[in-house]
Amino acid sequence: MSARDRFVATRKAIAELDNIHALIMAEGDDWKPPGVKSQGVADPTAAKAIRNVDEWGEQLVELRKREAELEHFIGTTLALIEAVRRGLGDDYAALLDARYIDDEPWAHIEDDHGITRQRGYYLLNIAFDWIDSVGISRLLRGEYEV
Repeated sequence: MSARDRFVATRKAIAELDNIHALIMAEGDDWKPPGVKSQGVADPTAAKAIRNVDEWGEQLVELRKREAELEHFIGTTLALIEAVRRGLGDDYAALLDARYIDDEPWAHIEDDHGITRQRGYYLLNIAFDWIDSVGISRLLRGEYEV
């Protein structure tokens, strides 16, 4: 996987992680038993208890597993950004962070960081080429020379 592909995948992983956190926090409150019809007053507490026993426990285990995978992937990307900061400088790392971690649009980057879109693409291309040249495993070990 190229550096550019990894950072694009990280942006998607962050969005997925946010969704997983929302699902875990909601504990599936919008769940309703499938096909259940009754003649009386609905009991939402009982319905939620049934769901917790039947489905939520298994889903929660899977969500926690995926959450851990995503956090590891994102954490590795954050470590790469710090390697870029030490190897190339803060401008490159700040731009990677803004575009791929914070998902900032170019208009905000121009306002907040004073980097035009054209200059930003130039810096990103240098950073991606440098990461690919040095190699992710070497960068994570603290080696910065090509």
